[in-house]
Amino acid sequence: MELGQSGTDGVDGDPGGNQFHGGWVFPALLATVLLVSVGIALSDRQPGPQSASQETTANWTPSSEPQGSTVALEIDFGNGAKKQFAALPWRAGMTVADLMGQASKFRPGIEFDQQGAGAGGLLTAIDGLKNEGSGGRNWRYRVDDRYGEVSFSLKSIEPGMRVLWEFAAGD
Repeated sequence: MELGQSGTDGVDGDPGGNQFHGGWVFPALLATVLLVSVGIALSDRQPGPQSASQETTANWTPSSEPQGSTVALEIDFGNGAKKQFAALPWRAGMTVADLMGQASKFRPGIEFDQQGAGAGGLLTAIDGLKNEGSGGRNWRYRVDDRYGEVSFSLKSIEPGMRVLWEFAAGD
């Protein structure tokens, strides 16, 4: 064996072959890898689910109060909760379906679904609350306290009228 070599191919006095003295490199390397891993994990974290109140308060601006002729809309969800629009813009030839369209554009507004149009137009849901079908609760409308006898797509409304949608069992 030559001078300066040990029998383990390491540096003199290092029987394990570790060429770094003091044993600090491995712990330092391990700590660096651990810190980088934690940093990546935190930066890739997805935000938690938003509560319903956070979703409804997302960035929007309230609509200004309508000028001119208006109609009122009230939605009764059948559990004590209601939405009211005291004054939505009216236009000549407007139907209850048109009024629902106005309410969906108004902020804060509503969402509604319908099937068909004209005489076959049927409102199927308001704000995600869907008709339950025969024997269940369904959406029905009144104009100035008189139940609608035609499709909401055909029922015309005049300025100052009040439309009420109720989610209730049939008579």
